[in-house]
Amino acid sequence: MSVGDIKILEQASFTGRGARKYNVAAGATTINPGEPVVRTLGAVSVTAMATNKPVVATDYVVGVAATTSTQTASVAGEVYVYPLSPLTTYIMKPNDTTAYDTQAEYNALVGKRVLIDLTSSAYTILAADNSTYGCVVMPLDVTKYPGRVAFAFRAGLSDLA
Repeated sequence: MSVGDIKILEQASFTGRGARKYNVAAGATTINPGEPVVRTLGAVSVTAMATNKPVVATDYVVGVAATTSTQTASVAGEVYVYPLSPLTTYIMKPNDTTAYDTQAEYNALVGKRVLIDLTSSAYTILAADNSTYGCVVMPLDVTKYPGRVAFAFRAGLSDLA
């Protein structure tokens, strides 16, 4: 997968967004900075998020990786992750640039609930809307951030909730 797919655009003041350390199982796929990280409830280790996720009450997001995970094929490792917060707005590339390329098209998607896709080792955000999807499109000036989508993770995705 690739580095820097997701970046923090803005966050609430005084939230102290320090990264937390999590375990990564031996043999797991490498987690790179900027990739969404998930954990199965009750699991002791985290993984990179699969494609067409997250779904509320099904997927539990830890946050966005701050470092590259250190595990090998035979030895468990660790990764530092910026914790999920619905007060943080992230930015990433859309899967279909034509769905978000004008301000009017973008504005029509603000508030929609969408998924993150993993194609060709890169995470992108989709435009299809469903009430169970875990990312919410946030307002953005497309002239200032062309080819990008601002979004927030829904609170119901937190692995700590």
